[in-house]
Amino acid sequence: MEKQVAHIGICLVTTVVAAACMLAAAGAEVPCVCEYRRGVTLKRLVLEKPRRMVAHVVRVDLSASGVSFTGTERDPLWGRPMPDYTNETWLVNTKRETTADFMMRRRGAGRNVEIAVNASGWRPWGGAGCYSTYAALYRYAATEGREVSFGKDPERGVFFIVRRDGQVLIRPHVPVSMTNDVTIAVYGNRRILRRGVRTADADPAKAVDAHPRTAFGLSRDRKTFVVLVVDGRQPGYSEGATYADLADLLLREGCADAINMDGGGSTSLVVYDRARNRPRMLNRHANGYVRKTALNLGLVFPPLRDDQPEITSGMLPVWKCGQFQ
Repeated sequence: MEKQVAHIGICLVTTVVAAACMLAAAGAEVPCVCEYRRGVTLKRLVLEKPRRMVAHVVRVDLSASGVSFTGTERDPLWGRPMPDYTNETWLVNTKRETTADFMMRRRGAGRNVEIAVNASGWRPWGGAGCYSTYAALYRYAATEGREVSFGKDPERGVFFIVRRDGQVLIRPHVPVSMTNDVTIAVYGNRRILRRGVRTADADPAKAVDAHPRTAFGLSRDRKTFVVLVVDGRQPGYSEGATYADLADLLLREGCADAINMDGGGSTSLVVYDRARNRPRMLNRHANGYVRKTALNLGLVFPPLRDDQPEITSGMLPVWKCGQFQ
């Protein structure tokens, strides 16, 4: 009987999603939505104004989903000069990998990562692309209570933080006195919402180019975490977003505080498909190239039982308007 209920639930979700997506494909601003697991919703939104944008949203109820966080760890060469980059002396912090590879590697280590997203920028970097297999981080970062960056001042930057008690914060710096209480810290490059108001960086009057973007947001009560990814640099499909666009979209999602993370070709949002035992990329990269990034954020969930009827068992619907592959 439970299996029948689960099957009916999946069929209803798929039918509703398909109907919404037909409208979206016809040009209406109708999101494709599905419940990935209890307390976690996936959404895909096609917008035509102020330009064509395809946005991907993950909403996580921090009080109901049982989520915890992990991230990219120190590389075994941490603190040593990069062996494959000799133009300047950069010390190794992490080893670059795609967000999907990060997910599967952490799952292989016993961490049930079901959602993963790129987080922070790195060096060496230049117009020709990524210069090393390894990365030196710009700002303070920590994974599972251990500093990943090397000697960076935690009081400089803007951060997404998870404390040992599970409290999630977006704040402009990490006081040195707080670092022993931090389990996860990843840094962005702009704060775009503060207490429900756009910051100066997200002022629509500022001329900022549209690009692929990644942003993190929190509701005012800090009980809902939102990941927003916007595809870009793909004329006719999705041109990208400005900081103002991100702020507006996150306000619509109920966020009061938000930061822009590393974007451009680094933008990657991955969910785990339990039915097929593999990661699935939600966003679409320009030219089909998936970049290896230096610092990823993973959302870890309690394992699902196969007989849980209230969940879609991790099966992602094949959305007619979607990029689920």
